[in-house]
Amino acid sequence: MKAVFLLAALGLTACSTSGSAFQAIPNGTTGATSGVREAQDLLGTAPRFQLNIALFDAPLANMPNVKVNVGLDGVQLLTKSGSVPFITNAQPQVTNLLDLQDHALNFNGKAPGGLYTGVRLLVNSANSNVTIGKATFPIVWGTPGHATTSPVIAVDFACAFGLGATNGTTKLTLDFNVMQSVRFYNGAIYVQPSVTAANAAGQVKGDVKNAAGIPVSSATVIARDAAGRIVNSTATKSDGTYVLHALPPGMYKIEVRNSFLTATGETVTAVNADGGAAPSQIVVLSPEDDLDLNTLID
Repeated sequence: MKAVFLLAALGLTACSTSGSAFQAIPNGTTGATSGVREAQDLLGTAPRFQLNIALFDAPLANMPNVKVNVGLDGVQLLTKSGSVPFITNAQPQVTNLLDLQDHALNFNGKAPGGLYTGVRLLVNSANSNVTIGKATFPIVWGTPGHATTSPVIAVDFACAFGLGATNGTTKLTLDFNVMQSVRFYNGAIYVQPSVTAANAAGQVKGDVKNAAGIPVSSATVIARDAAGRIVNSTATKSDGTYVLHALPPGMYKIEVRNSFLTATGETVTAVNADGGAAPSQIVVLSPEDDLDLNTLID
């Protein structure tokens, strides 16, 4: 009974980690099954429980006609001692991450009961690239001087959760956040994944306009928690709209920035913003909340 209550509590616990989290899987290993270990089922049996994972992304500011394509070999669930297969694709599932702004790429299935520390996306390097118009560029995983040529890249989304709760389906939200991950340097496109994940996540949406009512595009919108940490960020699209995904329940300060330096060192500058201070607003999110802030005047 104690185990049931523990897992139920974990199923409602919010978690979110933002930052660079990826590693190369060595040559000669099978990405979708390498290092697999079964999770210990705390209930003493081997039932499986429903898990729904939604993958989102943020727009890439000031870059029209761009696609960031990744080939997904599969999805694993992370434990303290290894990983558990969740989704395994016979062929890489190629997805344009920038399509995942208003809708998610969903991974739904059942997994063993137990305690987990996160979710791992297995990315096939050979099936991943960036297209700009008719031109195609390979993705270089890592940073200049610290890149990897591994055929499979493991992108880890840290988020503690439990399966086996009595409250039904567990729902996780992942945000790859290409805007924070991509750097253009010396003719190459580097990707150092900056990712966020949350359990029972909410989202904040709205639009940004200037005083004349003209949409402000490429403004950076930040969700900062009560401790002042940036939990997630996004950019406004050409029509001024934005959505902040993967936000755990709690209190946030939503800030608009007209100039922002990403984690990879790229500067994002707003278009059509008025001079002066940018707007901000305090919000409180409940589990799985969908909060519309309407229009912020920038």
